[in-house]
Amino acid sequence: MTCDIIEDFCETDLFSAHLDVMFSEGCQPLSWDKEKAYTRAAVELYYEVGSGACLSKNEILRSLLEGTTGSQLESFGDEGKHVNECLDHGTSAGRAPSKWVKVNEKRTLHDILKEPDLIIPGIPVFYVVSKSSGFYKDFKGGKWASPSLGDE
Repeated sequence: MTCDIIEDFCETDLFSAHLDVMFSEGCQPLSWDKEKAYTRAAVELYYEVGSGACLSKNEILRSLLEGTTGSQLESFGDEGKHVNECLDHGTSAGRAPSKWVKVNEKRTLHDILKEPDLIIPGIPVFYVVSKSSGFYKDFKGGKWASPSLGDE
């Protein structure tokens, strides 16, 4: 798997605008794309749902307060029986198999980030897959899973 990071992706940008730049005819061929499968017409964009690990209330608060004086607190109050409960809002995040949701590339990053089933593992992660690649059949058939954070 190859990874690329878009550092300048405004929340109001359409996904299609970035894909147009990344996979335009004028771009250099991708060195790893030996099949020449990753063309603008062939790529689809996906995000994964149901793969995130459950976080305790303390972990969520610590993350939200990161960079503030509140993040240095050892206790956030109510450390009783509810502190280590998983906050999954009725979903089975972290316990059920994940699934892939195809992104409508005419939507903005903001639109997608508001989706209730999207779990962001630190930064938003989207997968670009080519319908023309040998990998596509395995991906669509559920025979591939994203690398876990522990695999990095």
